[in-house]
Amino acid sequence: MAVTTISSRSAHPKIMTHLQMLRRNLAQARDALMHYKDDRLDRDKLEPAARRVDDLMNMFASNLRSAEKGSRWIAEIQLGLEQVTNPKAAEALGEARIDIAALLDVMAAESSAAPRAPN
Repeated sequence: MAVTTISSRSAHPKIMTHLQMLRRNLAQARDALMHYKDDRLDRDKLEPAARRVDDLMNMFASNLRSAEKGSRWIAEIQLGLEQVTNPKAAEALGEARIDIAALLDVMAAESSAAPRAPN
């Protein structure tokens, strides 16, 4: 089984910074949906995305950084963001989408530069 690892020390701080910003923006979106009972459904849709951001942060803090798993988790986060249509969270979710795009750019550049493990 081939595993592509993201291992560059120069990319690691960039990735962690984008993940921290993404976590902050998701928290702001959830906070914007905190005050009214009708907003609960949208707020609940963001919970799995927030957990995946935490999973990504844990993965990139460890020695086993999988570009494949990271990309799959980012897709799950994007799906969670797309499900929320409440305008109260629109600004924070827009910022979160920017963070995701930047994170994908860093990960893609790093994956193309990383050596592949033999099969």
